[in-house]
Amino acid sequence: MQRRTFLTRMLFGAVPVVFPRWLQLRLNILGLTVVSSAEEARLRALASAVLPASLGPSRTGDVADHFVKWIRGYKPGVDLGYGYGITKPRKAPPSPAAHYPEQLAQLESAARAKGAAFAKLDRSAQQELVAAALESAKIDTVPRRPNGRHVAADLMSFFFYVDSDGEDFLFQAAIERENCRGLANSGERPTKMS
Repeated sequence: MQRRTFLTRMLFGAVPVVFPRWLQLRLNILGLTVVSSAEEARLRALASAVLPASLGPSRTGDVADHFVKWIRGYKPGVDLGYGYGITKPRKAPPSPAAHYPEQLAQLESAARAKGAAFAKLDRSAQQELVAAALESAKIDTVPRRPNGRHVAADLMSFFFYVDSDGEDFLFQAAIERENCRGLANSGERPTKMS
């Protein structure tokens, strides 16, 4: 029994090394999204290119990390409730991250064609590559929710629409949509951010 357990663990431990792409596709089908460390680094570089520069490198990195955490925790088919005026319950669609690895790899190969890694290019060169990728994907607006059409648009969508920090940034006020301020101060305006 112990030998069988050991061999089983060795076999399944070797699968990600021997068949990493196969395992990633298999986990995506099951609704579990795997984001490699290389993809995390590419997402951080992408965040610094597409998010407002005034956030600074530290905050754009935090947004990218929060986006990765959101991707990893995404569960397709979860009940989203009814919403206002909707009579049928809504379910979360399939994970939008299924094509992110290929899209990040395409951005990286386009950057390499310019002579450097995407993270090493200056911001304007990165933005040119992202603009070309969004144009080829026929994306002209940021979606209200990440939909998987392109990772750059989904990252912006996550920041500005899903994550309440983006809304606070846009209005320069501590709206904190995801936190309840309570009834005592509900009539007060949100405090201005410095």
